[in-house]
This record gives sequence, structure tokens and C-alpha cells, in this order.
Amino acid sequence: MAEVFSFRSLIYWWGVLTATVFIKDWVKQLAEFLKTPGMFSPERIPFNTLPGLNMWIEGVTKYIRETVKFNPNQPIVTVGSYSIPGWALAVVFGLLLLGLAFRFYYLALKSPVWFDDFVALFVIYTILQIEEHIIALTSLPLLDSFRAFIDNPVTTFVIMLLLLLTMCFSGEGVRSKRAFWRALIEAGLVSLFLFPAQTAFAMSYAVDALWKFGEGLTLPSNLPFAMLWGLIGMFLALYRLGTPEGPAFRAPVRAGGGGMGGGGIRGGGGRPSRPSEE
Repeated sequence: MAEVFSFRSLIYWWGVLTATVFIKDWVKQLAEFLKTPGMFSPERIPFNTLPGLNMWIEGVTKYIRETVKFNPNQPIVTVGSYSIPGWALAVVFGLLLLGLAFRFYYLALKSPVWFDDFVALFVIYTILQIEEHIIALTSLPLLDSFRAFIDNPVTTFVIMLLLLLTMCFSGEGVRSKRAFWRALIEAGLVSLFLFPAQTAFAMSYAVDALWKFGEGLTLPSNLPFAMLWGLIGMFLALYRLGTPEGPAFRAPVRAGGGGMGGGGIRGGGGRPSRPSEE
């Protein structure tokens, strides 16, 4: 992320915004397409695959509850007057399982391929849904309002979105611009599948803002701003050309072996030079 938003990278963002002047008509059409009623409906392919997945997860949850005989209110350890109920062990196990799934996504984000990212997201979504259904259906000492909150699909969406944004703006996303863009794109895809109509409408506002910017640069009334915008681009380009990239432009390091090099009459075993001779 540091490379994406560094001062030397601002010239690329300037170029992206300036390009909207030449493709503003296409950008406007894209914004109108995202606002098309029914185009991003949950009943349309591929968004209608999610309800079927949720039904399968509910079936798995029901099978787990019927197969695993577990009383969450029964103490598993009693020490004097203190006891640890069974639901505490279930919470630890659930958090551990969720932590492993998050770790799986973190490792997938570092790999050069994209396929394992979506496998990891599928695993995280499945584990979240199963755990939320189990928490909502078991006889845990919870308020009914909290049960409804846990079993709400919005809760799953918020947790996954927080995970992806955390990966974008911290962790691997800070060290790798590729991981930053991957996590950001995957956050948009997850949002589009869970809430297709709302996400498409939000994206249309962002695209529409780009169209308005490109359209504004071509208006005669905005000529002073357009001139200032051009000067900013020239400054950013010259700054990029005139500043080194850091590690890629280090000063050359002299070899340690003095005397005659490997290409001389005497082979690589030349006499090392003394500090006073350099």
C-alpha cells in the first residue's frame, strides 16, 4: 500500500483521472449500466447461486447439531465452586477454527495465483455461516436480539469485509501492492455476491464521479482548473523522473578482492590490496 499511495505514485493516479477526459462517454455508460434496474438482482446468474449455498450450509449445520451430542450448559471442568461450561470450550474451538481460516486466506494472498484466494474466501464464508447458525440455534445464555444479530447475513458480510479491508490497509497489503489490489478487488466481488443490487448502486456513484471529473475538465468555464491540473501532472512527472526509487538505485559497491582480478594473467588468486594502497 505504501507504493500505491506514495508521492512518486501520484503521477499514475493523475494519469487515471486525466484519462477520463477521453473515455468519459464510456464511463457514463458504465455508470448507467450499474444503475440498470434488475441487472444485478439476487435472482439473476451468477448471484442466485448464493441462496443454494446457504441452504447447503444450513443442512450441514443441522447435521452437525443432530450428530454431535453436546450440552453447552454442562460443566466440563469444576474446581471448587468454579466451573467451566461446555460452551466456553465451543467458543475456543470456534475461534481457533476461524483463526485457521483467516490464516489460510493470509497465506493465499501471498501466493502468485488468484484461485486459492477464492477457495480461502469460500472456506471462511462457510465456517462463519455454520458457526453463526449453531450459535443462534443452541441453548446458549444469550439474548434473543444477539441471536438474531449473529444469524443475520449482514453480520457475515461485515466480518468478511473487515477482514479484506484489514488485509488491504495493514499486514500483507502494506508490504505488497499486488496483495493490496487483490484484497480490494476481492472485497468488491464479495460485496457484489452478498448484496448485488446495493453494491452495484454504490459502484455506480464512484464511476459517475469519474465521469463528472472528466466532463468538468473539458468545460470552458473550468479552464483555470484544467491548466492547473496540467501543471500538476508536469510537476509529478518531472518529480518521478528526477528522484531515485531507493533500493534499486544504490551506489555500486567495490569488490573486496584487490590486485589482479580473475581476468588477469594471474587468476583469481591475486594479492589482496591493503587499505593504504586504495
